[in-house]
Amino acid sequence: MSAITHKALFEKMRDTNVVARCTDYAHWTLPQLMADFDSTRGQSRHVIERDYQEVGAMLVNHLSSKLAKLLFPVSTPFFRVKPSAELLAKASEQGKLAALASQLAKLELDASQRLFLNASYAQLIIALKHLIITGNVLMYRDSKTSSSRTYGLQSFAIRRDGAGKMMDCVLREFTTVEGLPYEVQEALRRADRSKYSRPERNVELYTRIHREAMPGGNARYTVSEQVDTVPIGVESSYPEHLCPWHAPTWSLILGEHYGRGLVEDFAGGFAKLSDLSEAATLYGIEMMRVVHLVAAGSGTDIDDLARAEQGQYIRGDQQSVAAHESGDAAKLREVRAEIEAVFSRLARAFMYQANTRDAERVTAYELQRDAQEAEFALGGAYSALADGIQIPLAAVLITEESPEALEGLVTGDLRTHIMAGIPALGRSSDVQNLLLAVQEAGTIVPALAQLDQRFDPQKLVDLIMSGRSVDVKALHRTEQQMQELAAAQQQAAQGQQQIAEAQATADQMQQLSDLAQSGQV
Repeated sequence: MSAITHKALFEKMRDTNVVARCTDYAHWTLPQLMADFDSTRGQSRHVIERDYQEVGAMLVNHLSSKLAKLLFPVSTPFFRVKPSAELLAKASEQGKLAALASQLAKLELDASQRLFLNASYAQLIIALKHLIITGNVLMYRDSKTSSSRTYGLQSFAIRRDGAGKMMDCVLREFTTVEGLPYEVQEALRRADRSKYSRPERNVELYTRIHREAMPGGNARYTVSEQVDTVPIGVESSYPEHLCPWHAPTWSLILGEHYGRGLVEDFAGGFAKLSDLSEAATLYGIEMMRVVHLVAAGSGTDIDDLARAEQGQYIRGDQQSVAAHESGDAAKLREVRAEIEAVFSRLARAFMYQANTRDAERVTAYELQRDAQEAEFALGGAYSALADGIQIPLAAVLITEESPEALEGLVTGDLRTHIMAGIPALGRSSDVQNLLLAVQEAGTIVPALAQLDQRFDPQKLVDLIMSGRSVDVKALHRTEQQMQELAAAQQQAAQGQQQIAEAQATADQMQQLSDLAQSGQV
């Protein structure tokens, strides 16, 4: 690694133009997400300048929560673990295919559920807010505490390669000496006791995530830390697909280091909404202002009129005093109508008019419908989020839930697959298609079989299944299983016949016994 300090590297990679532009976008929506930590460090609270309208905040909050439900459903895994061909062959030889499938399905669900521990889901929603507004976010998954952390554009600087991969990233955090681990405090005091002796001293903690190429086309990420310019701790290393740090973007133009958010696409509408809201607010306040006009030379004492209490008698002429209200209500109505038109366009872009049922168990059809709507409304950004957020999280959560799976992920025996966009339902879509095929077969097959005996019910079922994209061969029994089933059915039929014969013999013996007792035999 180069001798340049993390602090100097942060300043070098930081793009002030991007930060300034994203600060304007946050001003229209959620300004706290772009609070300037550098100018307010040491203070207990950041000073935030808010806009005259709250529509931007409402739209971003709604869209982020909706996307979080679509990307990370509560009762359905958001990824699938696909075993390699060698692992499948080995399981088949041992007769453990069903057991393997069951174990992988449980691993998928349990790993996905870890996102709802320790407020990690709330951090995901905050990450989506950053992506919607600024198009950039840095996320960290702490497997030791099963928690997640999210950092905005004010806190990190990044450099990417031509394909958009994170090559170098530096995170800056503001803390105090006493907020650091005990070992780090001791190391700082040994490095400079006069500077770090006071526990309340403000310091800057820098974390660098650097990508290094490895032989064979692989890569790894090395993570190191510095307090101010003093190196601390031990450098750690992670395989590329298991790094807990990742920096997704909303929309990235290849060749650029920073992404672009959804708010940038509609910056004109938000700017117009902001200016119109400010004008309407100031104009409405002016309309409420009442000024009393007194005719010149009327003899009415203006000071007595201003100081008069209710019911008090003063000298004056009623005809010489008139109340004046400025402003035009019709003009204000026109401004508000224009505001409503801008909001209507932004609401469609931010999926505000669409509804997602708030339930623990949402049907596969509802998920598919909402996923399709998100794909169309956001111009493909929904699929990009799957690649930027779901894929990095999937591998980390698998190793967090089952450390034994780490070897399989490294060797390639286990691979995570994110079905982005419309097919994101994965296994649920297969079940839904099968259900629809069964319903159609139950109606069509009996009707055609009665209409014409030439129709083969099995071929009809196969046709309906293929029309619903159901792999019939994957559901059929093998030839050996069919033979075993036929033998079992024949044996069961023989057993039933033997039981029936034994029961008939017992009934005959009982009848003879009853006749003997009655003296008829």
